[in-house]
Amino acid sequence: MAEFLEETLPARIAGSERSDGEPDPAAVGPGRPRYEPDWVRTLFTLPELLEVLDLTPTPPTTSARSVPSGHGGVLGAQQLGQQVVLAERLAPGKRLHTLQTVFIRGGRADVALEIDVERLAAGRSVESFALSLRQGAEQLSRAQVMLTADEPDFHRFDSPATGVGRPADAEPVRRALLPWEAAVMPRRAPRQLDLWTRIPAAPDDPTIWRALVAHTVETLAIADGMLNGGIALPPRAELQAVVLTVTVTYLNDLDVRDWHLYRVQTPQAASGRILGRGELRGADGGLRAVFETVNLVRPARTRPGRAAVQPGDPGRPGPADQ
Repeated sequence: MAEFLEETLPARIAGSERSDGEPDPAAVGPGRPRYEPDWVRTLFTLPELLEVLDLTPTPPTTSARSVPSGHGGVLGAQQLGQQVVLAERLAPGKRLHTLQTVFIRGGRADVALEIDVERLAAGRSVESFALSLRQGAEQLSRAQVMLTADEPDFHRFDSPATGVGRPADAEPVRRALLPWEAAVMPRRAPRQLDLWTRIPAAPDDPTIWRALVAHTVETLAIADGMLNGGIALPPRAELQAVVLTVTVTYLNDLDVRDWHLYRVQTPQAASGRILGRGELRGADGGLRAVFETVNLVRPARTRPGRAAVQPGDPGRPGPADQ
């Protein structure tokens, strides 16, 4: 969720370790694809992420855990994935159609999570829940999810994208917070990112596939919007970058173990906000999902009588009180 960016971070990445002392899977090494963005580390492996996504619903409140994060907070990407899994396991026989999440506070990755469930609607073809993720009395995020049962097609068409290229045409990269294969296409437009990914080790579970899609979506627009905006990191200064809202709509199934393309555009940056819009497409160019994010980027704030907020500071303010 909240990332604190420092010019000094890349130097720490080069020989970094995970919080448990094991080698950081995202560390830069000779002969390895470049790591981007280089100010954010991936401190967890795919198995570790899958473990925290594997939730068993226990309404009205389900307990959950977090993967490590470089800033000490709870990753918004992880929260989205957990919301997907919990929603689908609460409604067997239906799949997620739309996820809308508002992030409120950063939380702490070393504190247990609780997810409160409120059923909003239940029917033959549609079901809806509100999911509130909290730590004690502090709410970190709130999601509204709509699930659907597939209906027969009375009218069907698609709008395949042209010029998506092939994974073989893309440059392999090690993408921050995505511990799996990724490759970036050459820029076709100034504010457009075309990122191919595949997750060969993902389980044979469409619910987990949709959770990993949601996790990926949260990570893309904010970094690309900053890079395209030419945001320079002044020496020893910090920026606070926070994802405020995410909406994902799933249109057709996609097996994340195959190559698939995230096409992300950042049409506007203004008033400290970056708007990101994107499409998820299969290797055939067919549309599988659409998404939108609203992100905040600004200098880290200081309060009278205290130093600048540091990564992992448990007193770090969240979006609601900044």
